[in-house]
Amino acid sequence: MPEQTIWTGTASHWKNFNAYALTVLSIPLCFFLHQWLKPQVGLWIFGITALFAVWAFWRWMLIRTTKYNLSTERLVTTHGILTKVTDTLELYRVRDMQIVQPLLLRIVGLQNIHVYTSDSSTSELFLDFVPVSAGLGDKLRKSVEDCREAKRVRAMDVLGDQAQGTPPLTEG
Repeated sequence: MPEQTIWTGTASHWKNFNAYALTVLSIPLCFFLHQWLKPQVGLWIFGITALFAVWAFWRWMLIRTTKYNLSTERLVTTHGILTKVTDTLELYRVRDMQIVQPLLLRIVGLQNIHVYTSDSSTSELFLDFVPVSAGLGDKLRKSVEDCREAKRVRAMDVLGDQAQGTPPLTEG
């Protein structure tokens, strides 16, 4: 069966709310203070506002360039502005998944998904600020189970002797 795309998306721009709000609030403050202060101080205030604007633009670009692609076999994450990095996670390597919804994210309909894997290069993967309406948690869980079944792979937890209550062997 060929690989099919199940979900493609990005994080929400709510992730950058602080940067956007700080920039928007600094612009009127800049013009207000420029009228009452010396011209030299006003230039510093314009410079600080410009830095806020550049910072907000950079954060906006980070969101725009981060893409998630869930298929029937893989979860591909592409991110980066100047240098693109693509990380591929085979779904049969997913060990566990945790969905976290703090109060502010629940209010705006978003969630964070933490994926724990047995992959050596990506032991944890965070899909943050994704919409709840996408149902990504359930789609990911179902895709992982289907992929494991198709590849006949089972996940096992290996417990040592100490975890079973048996003391380690000692010479003596």
